[in-house]
Amino acid sequence: MHAELTTDGGFAAFPGLARPVILDEGDLSAQDGAEFARLVAAARDEASAPGPRAAKPVPDGRTYRINIDGGDALRLKAADPAIPPAFAALMDFVKRHGHR
Repeated sequence: MHAELTTDGGFAAFPGLARPVILDEGDLSAQDGAEFARLVAAARDEASAPGPRAAKPVPDGRTYRINIDGGDALRLKAADPAIPPAFAALMDFVKRHGHR
């Protein structure tokens, strides 16, 4: 499985922010790989569950996209101020374990 996190928008353009964070499951330990798979499954379930209407975008807010390839492809998107919990957990994991 392969993940790519892209961040757009925000108050100011930070160097490197436009480059995606890449995570390849093959680079993870067995324990981290299992956690990654669990987080992807939770985000998939969260995205398919009926939820509240999307919050109104905020000025200078950021938009986040996580694309998962391998097996069943998954495309997730969230924006400030309403980042769903499972999406946020997956995004944090990708940021901590991935690279630009």
